[in-house]
Amino acid sequence: MSNVAWLSRVMLLGLVGTAVLASLSFSILGLRGTRNNAYAKLTSEADRLQTTAISPQEIQVLKASASQPQKPLNQQKPLQKSGNKTKVPARPFDLQQTLINYLPLFDTPTSLGMVAIAVAEGTYRLVEKDRTLYVQQTPAYFGHIDPGNLSWGERVTNYGPCSDQGRSKGNIALADQWCLERARGALPIHLADLNTVGIDPNQDLEAVLNAADLYNQASPIHSRYFPKALAIAKRGGLSGVEAIAWARTASFYLNTNNELDVERGSNQATGLIGICARENRWVTEWQCVYDDQVRRVQAISKAVQKYRTFAQRGNQKV
Repeated sequence: MSNVAWLSRVMLLGLVGTAVLASLSFSILGLRGTRNNAYAKLTSEADRLQTTAISPQEIQVLKASASQPQKPLNQQKPLQKSGNKTKVPARPFDLQQTLINYLPLFDTPTSLGMVAIAVAEGTYRLVEKDRTLYVQQTPAYFGHIDPGNLSWGERVTNYGPCSDQGRSKGNIALADQWCLERARGALPIHLADLNTVGIDPNQDLEAVLNAADLYNQASPIHSRYFPKALAIAKRGGLSGVEAIAWARTASFYLNTNNELDVERGSNQATGLIGICARENRWVTEWQCVYDDQVRRVQAISKAVQKYRTFAQRGNQKV
């Protein structure tokens, strides 16, 4: 079965179930420098907002990815075959330089890379006030039970911006640092994997951020397969949020050899599927996972757009 036919089949399967996309609703909390719930609840509204400092490096990445949109994969040079293997045409790509470009996005807990993960996780929200952009912690930032782990009978509390799986034991400063270090450590792999399948990470900021978020959300094998699935989605005619959400969902389908296989593989997102079961949502496994993935992709896309807007306005000191 061709990749396009494969894509069409799965998209049709996803239409069988219907579900309303979950929206996160959080009450306002969170002083950026506050490290415990009790103190956070006592702070004033003005203290609960932290101004985002969009660095010159972040602006550079935003401009580069916006001004040089990537060509659709079906318009690129055809893949060359050598024996039974298919190779992506060689083209200039400097992993070290690309890594240098992207690392500033994970410099601090309020840098764009971390913000993207946190808005998808539901621990941050971006607030516009007086033509200024702020990061605001939600109650979930100070501790929330991971709903995915409940599907396996585990009660795990996440702290900080990402899914720290209780590693910080409630130390929010430690949670911030752990999340940053983990995201930065995996970044070279995400960049290299995207380039390998023909997606230039220098021209696809949201692909990089979604790889980082998927790495935060699930086992590393799924973020490793995400670029390959994204290439399939793009060749099948999808683009933007739709392509990324499809690819993130497809990355959970593995066969018995732990290979990406949407047609014959089984859905490994048991945590998400368990959530749908507990909520009595009568949808297909594909639709259950897709609903969650498209919500996260949309949250990241909106965050990027807000950063771009405020970078263009020049309201931030750089």
